[in-house]
Amino acid sequence: MNVRAKKFVGVFLLLLVLIAYPILASIIYINFLPNAPTWLALAYFAVAGLGWAIPAGLIIRWMVKPVPEND
Repeated sequence: MNVRAKKFVGVFLLLLVLIAYPILASIIYINFLPNAPTWLALAYFAVAGLGWAIPAGLIIRWMVKPVPEND
């Protein structure tokens, strides 16, 4: 897969992560922590709010990784 194709696929994967992740984080909060104390809700949203960076970083790392040339 050439660099252009990897970036094309990567953009769509990033969009998928950035749409699906907050929905999933909200579903988890609504189902498991609806009556949680304020400190627990704050801690959850602090962790969940930064959690999208891990999959996004992996996708970006894959996108910019050099493609080996076939000689």
